[in-house]
Amino acid sequence: MACIEFTYDPATSIGSVRLLAGETDPTGLNAAGGDRTRTDAEIEALLAANDGDVRLAAAGLLETKAAEYAADATTITQGVLRQDFRERSRRMLEVAEALRAGIAPAPAFAEPSAPAAFGAGQTADPVEA
Repeated sequence: MACIEFTYDPATSIGSVRLLAGETDPTGLNAAGGDRTRTDAEIEALLAANDGDVRLAAAGLLETKAAEYAADATTITQGVLRQDFRERSRRMLEVAEALRAGIAPAPAFAEPSAPAAFGAGQTADPVEA
């Protein structure tokens, strides 16, 4: 039987992914659904799929959890307590999008389509007095 491992050390890539995704509770390993904590092996797979980028891996982790919440697509009410899995899914996707936006490469410099009106070394026409 394989050992299900949970480690949390923010100095490691796995720990950084957990920190960014809010995935720091080891008691969730045996939970079902979107509340289930991911194993180290699952986070390693997300890191490998994202070239070791912890922000992209954390975004991927949040997206997988959001998909699980969306699959439930229910609202549960027990007395005065209410849990809307659809809203949790949307919020996780928002956080994942913010993580992805924070690491997006800067847009490439686009060459101007027309020559600049002024450039280095150019002078304006002399004004006669």
